[in-house]
Amino acid sequence: MRPTIEINPADLDRLKSDFFLMDGEVPLALSRAINRALTAVNTEGSIQVRKVYNLKAARVKQNFSVKKTTRANLTGHWQSKGKPIGLIQFGATGNSQRAAVIVIKGDARKKVTGGFIQIGKNNVQHIFRRAKVGGVIVGRYPLQRLTGPRIEDALSKPEVQKALQSKADTTLQARLEVEANYILSKAR
Repeated sequence: MRPTIEINPADLDRLKSDFFLMDGEVPLALSRAINRALTAVNTEGSIQVRKVYNLKAARVKQNFSVKKTTRANLTGHWQSKGKPIGLIQFGATGNSQRAAVIVIKGDARKKVTGGFIQIGKNNVQHIFRRAKVGGVIVGRYPLQRLTGPRIEDALSKPEVQKALQSKADTTLQARLEVEANYILSKAR
């Protein structure tokens, strides 16, 4: 379940009736309020994921995308998609012979069995393990890049969903009020 930002039709009707003579201002106010709520959910999503996993904010936000609204199109969305994250991103330590990581926030550092740090494609470090067939190491190559959980796994937890929905709701309501007051102040 993805957090959704919905505008209560009663709020929309109230805004339109309050600003009957300023009909062009309502879509702009709604667009601004929705966009602010999307930005707040983006930030809250990063905070919630980092409460679960030992990741940096910049890495978490790489998986997020925000499509903002316009006055003409009041449809926007925030989503997270991506592949499992390389173990190197989880506070990895080690060298070309061993590696250890902290995946879950607050856990102790754990050794990656058979894992080692090496430079991979595009001159980027990764944690690798020698490939096995039937439980036996095949040889020096091929190497297997090791990954951890996906960011979406943390976002799917009920407490995270609840926090994101709460943030979206409170931000949207607060911004609608601010935008309505701004429109009224311009009318005077």
